[in-house]
Amino acid sequence: MQTIGMKPSSSLTERHRGSPGGEAPTPVLAAAWCAAVAAGALLALTGPGAPWHSALTFVFLASAPGGAVALALSGLDPCSRAVAALGATLAVNTLVTQALLMLGTWSARTGVVAVGVVGWLVLTGALAGRLVRRRRTARERVG
Repeated sequence: MQTIGMKPSSSLTERHRGSPGGEAPTPVLAAAWCAAVAAGALLALTGPGAPWHSALTFVFLASAPGGAVALALSGLDPCSRAVAALGATLAVNTLVTQALLMLGTWSARTGVVAVGVVGWLVLTGALAGRLVRRRRTARERVG
């Protein structure tokens, strides 16, 4: 029995290596983005008062589920990952908002916590899947 895996074609990987958009972001840029996301979550949970409160909260709500989905789909090309991450962000935020409104528990804090939990669950599932695949691959190499 033959299994079919998802591998990007060599022409895609070669094409994206040389382009500026295909390179990985620098560690400084990634660290700054993570700091903005964390600040947005903290500002949303501590309450308004800071001038950048709503902007950083929006950054958190837009990037927590999308970043987790983009990490989970690391085998796809960057454009497909971006589209999937955007779709996941819209879907998670809409579903969380609808669920909290139906339950009558809507507030900005509960919304941020719920979106953060969903993003954390997706991220944990993606990392657990990678760990299982690595162990399975290592077991196949030994046996």
